[in-house]
Amino acid sequence: MEERQRTNHRRDTMKPSGSLPDHHSPVRPPAGWTMLLAAAMVLLLPAMRASAAGRDLATVLLEVERKAPDLRAATAETAVEKANVKVAKSRYFGELDALAKNSNYDDSRLINPIGYPVDLGPDLFDRNQFGYGVQATLPLDINGLIGARLEAARHLKQAADAGRGDVRLRLLHTAAAYYHGIEGTVADEAALEKQIHALQADIRTTEAAIEAQRAIPVKKMRLVTELEDVRGRLARLRGREQQLRAALAALMAARDFTDPVAPIHILPDQPDWNEKLIEERPDIAALKARLDAAKADERAARADRLPHMAVNGSWLRNQGYSGDGDDTWAVSVRLGLPLWDGGGRRAKVEKSDAGIQVLEQRLAALRYRARSELVAARADWDAARARYRAAVASEKAAVETARIQTNRYQEGLISADDLVNSEAALAQARSARAVALTDWWRAGDRIRLALGKEPALYPVKAVRTARRQDSGGNCRK
Repeated sequence: MEERQRTNHRRDTMKPSGSLPDHHSPVRPPAGWTMLLAAAMVLLLPAMRASAAGRDLATVLLEVERKAPDLRAATAETAVEKANVKVAKSRYFGELDALAKNSNYDDSRLINPIGYPVDLGPDLFDRNQFGYGVQATLPLDINGLIGARLEAARHLKQAADAGRGDVRLRLLHTAAAYYHGIEGTVADEAALEKQIHALQADIRTTEAAIEAQRAIPVKKMRLVTELEDVRGRLARLRGREQQLRAALAALMAARDFTDPVAPIHILPDQPDWNEKLIEERPDIAALKARLDAAKADERAARADRLPHMAVNGSWLRNQGYSGDGDDTWAVSVRLGLPLWDGGGRRAKVEKSDAGIQVLEQRLAALRYRARSELVAARADWDAARARYRAAVASEKAAVETARIQTNRYQEGLISADDLVNSEAALAQARSARAVALTDWWRAGDRIRLALGKEPALYPVKAVRTARRQDSGGNCRK
């Protein structure tokens, strides 16, 4: 009994001052704080998962489409051409101007006399006169000049729209190429990291064998040399990865792109390589629109040599400084016929004809070049598919060879050089398979680029659904 009391006394004296008795529970936060913390974790969990997973290629392409400065500049160019269409259309409506004038004569005279009455009052005479009013001009497009210029402006607007589509398409494919390049580089890095881990394990095994006097230190030095060489190659790959990330960030109008990128493992689908789709390429559409605009300019140049007509009208309130004034109305129809201007109008027609020939030849060259790009892309596709199949078979053989060589090395049947060679072959096979797969995806995207389509992983359906919803919401509004 006394011993138990001493024990309890020692236990109580060992407690720090201010500590709670044993029967008290520890202090807990209020229930409200617990609920707030739980709600905050629920809200932050999706963002934490997204940050850990990184943005996939579809998300990156949408961000490039939304933020790329080059695409914004192309959009601004379409706004410029749209304004030019409005300017050309405004020529149909003529002009209306307000005016004011001051006239000083060397002697007194009538203020806009309409007739000569018998008695003329002194208020009608003044050598200093001023007037104000409006004048209007309404052109009559009898020669088709205004219509031809409006048609040319509309075709240039179409060319700007197609040019924006071409800029968008090339930006998307460039971003996809950078992203696939990062995927291939990451796969190379993963293969080298596996080789590093294998070499480190071999070094530990060799050190144990040296301590047991079953191996000589030279074997370890050979493994260490190979390990440092692999680390150097890994550093070069990481530098290349940073270059690709910086280039991709520039397309996204961002300072950097640090999202984790995993090597791609899915196989690409068979692309549609119908040669008739070449005519739908935005660069071809843009050049065709420019050709139509040049033809309209040529018609405008010919129309400028034909007679032109306009209706002019004016109202003027004229009065003197010392007398009452009078209103003057005037309406006139003006018909003009160009006779001679030193050959300038004829030279404009010749210039327009030459411009049409230039654009026709450029369009033909672009079509031939597009067909050659499609043929080359199809050849790249077939070659990339064959390389991937060969790389898969090579990786399987390298895995089995490395397993056998590792067992033989542990049994002392082969040298460290043989083991290093087998593990290097395995790392190279893994890297070759990953790079072959990314090259296969790139070859498919080159086919799509030759046909004027977005990259294979561009979320076309999601974008169309979003645009349909936006248009429906605007209609409801």
